[in-house]
Order: sequence, then C-alpha cells, then structure tokens
Amino acid sequence: MMWEQRSSTIVMMTKLEERNRVKCDQYWPSRGTETYGYIQVTLNDTTELATYTVRNFVIANLRNRAGEKREVRQFQFTAWPDHGVPEHPTPVLAFLRRVKACNPPDAGPIITHCSAGVGRTGAFIVIDSMLERIKHEKTVDIYGHVTCLRAQRNYMVQTEDQYIFIHDALLEAVQSGNTEVPARNLYAHIQKLTQPEPGETVTGMELEFKRLANTKAQPSRFVSANLAANKFKNRLVNIMPYESTRVCLQPIRGVDGSDYINASFIDGYRSRSAYIATQGPLAETTEDFWRMLWEHNSTIIVMLTKLREMGREKCHQYWPAERSARYQYFVVDPMSEYNMPQYILREFKVTDARDGQSRTIRQFQFTDWPEQGVPKSGEGFIDFIGQVHKTKEQFGQDGPISVHCSAGVGRTGVFITLSIVLERMRYEGVVDMYQTVKTLRTQRPAMVQTEDQYQFNYRAALEYLGSFDHYAN
Repeated sequence: MMWEQRSSTIVMMTKLEERNRVKCDQYWPSRGTETYGYIQVTLNDTTELATYTVRNFVIANLRNRAGEKREVRQFQFTAWPDHGVPEHPTPVLAFLRRVKACNPPDAGPIITHCSAGVGRTGAFIVIDSMLERIKHEKTVDIYGHVTCLRAQRNYMVQTEDQYIFIHDALLEAVQSGNTEVPARNLYAHIQKLTQPEPGETVTGMELEFKRLANTKAQPSRFVSANLAANKFKNRLVNIMPYESTRVCLQPIRGVDGSDYINASFIDGYRSRSAYIATQGPLAETTEDFWRMLWEHNSTIIVMLTKLREMGREKCHQYWPAERSARYQYFVVDPMSEYNMPQYILREFKVTDARDGQSRTIRQFQFTDWPEQGVPKSGEGFIDFIGQVHKTKEQFGQDGPISVHCSAGVGRTGVFITLSIVLERMRYEGVVDMYQTVKTLRTQRPAMVQTEDQYQFNYRAALEYLGSFDHYAN
C-alpha cells in the first residue's frame, strides 16, 4: 500500500503494546533490512523524543527492475495515554506540525493508523483537516467533518472524549496561533516582539507572556499538596505541585502524608520525566529531599539560588559542609568541592544505611544569578546548562536531573526551558518559546515566573544562536 500509493509518511498513534495487549504488530525492522513480501524495508535511523519517535526508512520494490528506492518517514506519537485522551493538546499539535513540515509536497496520502484505525486516527485527521480549513476559510465544522469521515470509514472518532479533545486542540491552536519560529529568523522575531504592537501601548513580548497566564488551575488538581499533614511542607502557599505530575515518595507506614514532597516531574526534549522541579528544601523537608533523590535515582542536583538573598532565607542548607551527616536512612559524605567562576560543584557520597548501598550525587550551584532580576548576559548560564548535561551524559545515570531555586518555578523554569529550547534548536532548527513554557506550566504551575525571565529565555537563545556562525549571519 505504501508503495502503490506513493506515500512518504506514516503516522502511528499507538504504542505496540498498551495495558499488556498487543495493539499493533511491529511492521518494520528494529535494525538493518527486512523483506515483507516483495517490499524491502531498511531502517536508516531512529530519533526518540519525549512525546514521539521518528524513524527513517528506505523502501524498495523487488519486482521493480529499475531498482527504484524511496524514502519513508514514520512518526510514532508515544504520549497518548492508555486510557482516555492526553491531558493537554499542546504535544499533539506540535507533533502534527512536525509531520506536516516533513511531508514532501509531491507525496501520496499520509497513512495514519492506531490500533483499529478509527479512534485516535480519526481525531488526528479531523484536527489536521480543521486546521487547514481555519487557515483557508476561517471557519470550523467539527460535527460536519466527523459525519463526512464516518461516511468513508465507520466509527471514525470513536469516543466522546476524543470528540471533546478535538475541540480543545482546535481552541488551543486558534488562541495561541503558531508561535514556532525558524532559528534563522529569531533575531527579527525578537525585534518584532520587543516593539509595541500597532495601536497598542504594550509590546508583543508582554502580550505573549500575559497570554500564558490565561490557564487557571482548579483546586482539585492539588489534592495531596493541600492535605493538613502536608501544608507545612510547602515553602510558599501558592506554589504547589499538580497531583498528576507530583513526585511520590514511598510511604512510611503509619506516617500521614509521608509520600509527599513539593516536587514535579517535567518532560525534557528527548525523554519523559527528564527533570524534577522542586522547591529549595526547608529544614523540615530535608530528609524527604534526600529520600526523593535516592528513590528516583537522581544523581545530579542543580541549585539556582544562594541560601539567603535580600536578607531572607531562600533555601535551607540541606547538605553537610565538613563531615558526614545523617538524614533519616541516608548518610551523606562531602567528598569534594570545586569553585568555578560561575558555579560551585560539590560531590557527595550517599549511603543507604539500611543495606550499605552507596552512590555519588553531584550538586551544581549556580552563583551568578543576581538577587534581583536576571543575568545581564545569557552566555554564562548557557555554559552552565551545557556543563550540567555533559556531566549527566558522562556518568550515564538514568534518573532525572533535580532542579531547584527557592519556590522551584522561576529560575528553575528558566533552566529547564532553555535546556529544551537549545536542544531543539540544535536538532530541528526551530524555536517555540511560548509553547515550551506553556507545556512546562501544564506540569508545574507558574514555571518561568516573570516577564523578565521570559525575555531572558529569548535573549539567551539568541546568544546561543550567535555562537553558531552559520546561523547568525
């Protein structure tokens, strides 16, 4: 079918297995070449990102004397939950944009499948068709389009949840617009954002940042954070983790709320839950902090604050300076400390007193963030981000990088946003600051807290770009 229809793109909206049931057979080679009937398929490369995977194939028809070969790309969306629909449409919209951008103009139809090829497949097709319609006609007719699809294939868009999700996705697309910019246009884009909009007194940057704040969260999303047993563990009453993304600790028998810490899992560019964003530990949550690092195998801490700033405590000193200290089950031994121009690197040996297992945990404390506002230049911070990720690769631990400032949303949000944006810029050559921050805010409230910080993200991205001469010119 791929060959006969001259298709260049496959969209796969399912994992091979979900809830222990086979949803789709693996119809491609894991490596090298396989032959299916008289079609030969060679896997060239695979790129795994947090919410989708891209595979590049070359296919050949063995009956074809001319030896014609064609390139085929498969996009597999991996973030559709086994139950229901995604909590937020943003990743689906970004996935759809990527698929459209990569499909050659002269290609045959995009082949789309899930398991039965009606539910998620229908949702994907309706969202895509309606976005096209909005672009050309400025109107939308979801009901009409689903009816039309069902005349061509039964049961298209299978559940009410999927039908509602289509509406949410289109609303999000219309309200936010396409905020993706090719890296080479970033300078011009920032120039435009920093000027007042025609007929407005505020800049585009200010409007863009304000638009982010339009998403309000319901109290029902913070169940554990609001329990009486946990309230005192929150540094700020208004900054709490969502229930759906909070980092759970193993409960201690008979201790209410012992599974709670003010921390959230955050997706990176290439993997889910690549980071933990957390508040600066309080004296009463220091033991929980070490327990979290141990249980979730996080061996790198990024600290973006001093212990005191503007005369107030921003973070409790949760580590021993001179000799080893014990925090509940964990003995923490300071091993070494390196003072760099912009950060301090501390290495600790952490031992679980219950079974004697130990591991090295490294803490990077960035010391160059001013007490008020943001750094003047992004360069130092970009180098710092690079250093942290290089260390992570070098020591090859699988667990997340734990990032904290004081509340765990402002500077922490900047660190994670830039980590994602810079890597995406390297790999795809595009920047989407708005959707990156918006996605982070669906995982922890208030990420990137001030307009200053938001603008700093843009400035730093531009400086990073300047370090690649071929882009900057």
